[in-house]
Amino acid sequence: MIKGLYIHIPFCDQICTYCDFAKMVADDDLKVDYMRALVRELEYFSDLTEKCETIYIGGGTPSSLELDLLEAFLIELASVVNLEKIVEFTFETNPGDVNEDLLNLLKKYHVSRISMGVQALNDKLLKFLGRTHTKEVVVSAVELIKKHNFALNLDFLYAIPGQTKAMLMKDLEYIKNFNPEHISYYSLIVEDKTILNYLINNHKVADFPDDKARDYADIVDSILKDYGYIKYEVSNYAKPGFASKHNLLYWNLEEYLGIGSNASSQYNYVRMKNPRSIKEYIEGTKKHAFNMHELEEYNPKLEILLMGLRKTAGVSLDFYKLRTKKDVFEVYPQLQKHLDNNLLEITDGYLRFTNEGMYLANQVYLDII
Repeated sequence: MIKGLYIHIPFCDQICTYCDFAKMVADDDLKVDYMRALVRELEYFSDLTEKCETIYIGGGTPSSLELDLLEAFLIELASVVNLEKIVEFTFETNPGDVNEDLLNLLKKYHVSRISMGVQALNDKLLKFLGRTHTKEVVVSAVELIKKHNFALNLDFLYAIPGQTKAMLMKDLEYIKNFNPEHISYYSLIVEDKTILNYLINNHKVADFPDDKARDYADIVDSILKDYGYIKYEVSNYAKPGFASKHNLLYWNLEEYLGIGSNASSQYNYVRMKNPRSIKEYIEGTKKHAFNMHELEEYNPKLEILLMGLRKTAGVSLDFYKLRTKKDVFEVYPQLQKHLDNNLLEITDGYLRFTNEGMYLANQVYLDII
């Protein structure tokens, strides 16, 4: 049963230096064509979304859409899914797009949670990252979102080239003052085919040292814990009761439908992916070619383990055996050595990373992938 619906909006007003997501700066005509294609795909799969519990509109930058175009899509969405019964409806936005009109529109269509990409609160770092907002814009956006009583997630980055410990501590101080329900705090990873990767490879920017990145991770963990956040996934922290229900569907290997270019779906133990090319996606929907998905390799024995280990609670050994009919150590006997070297532990029937193992997870993953 499909429990989650993900809707991909691939448009941005500007491409960030570190981003390798499926996105583009587009003209208004292409945005209209794309949103119409989303409606065609949504209507085609309407029988699968009847019992959806969560919706997540992400990107890209969904808030980069004109409000009339966004509302036209939300009207269609409301005709297919009973939005009043959705337990968590998340919408991604950039700080500079937050205003009364946007928030009133989102409330009208029962959006309950806003995820806002902040990344940092030092204007010099924001400029380096290619972000279009400033610290003051973030402060104003947070105040407005809280005034409208949305649950709020803020995305932050650490290990940014040029980021000092003082900058990190200032960001954490702002988080305390903002007091959002949820924080996603990621280590900046240098991805291929990004501006940042080019700058580092051409020695225009120094890469961030690994040992310093680990120190920053420890600081983030410690201080957010002091603020009352529970770390429930490798990069996600929530106040009690505010863990992301939608993202937990992914990590718990529940079934979900993804619509839009490059969106993935998981249904009946099959994982599918839409074309990355926006034009290919649009043309496919015009031809009702909804079998255009690329089948992705899906190995439950591996996926349950990998996704379960992302969560701080770990993976239930009983659940693993129930789903795969095998004991995890029978499938992956090499895991035993990581129990012995203290990268993994078993607590209350769950296999999980130790604190040390969380930082050295790749040593475990290399043995099982």
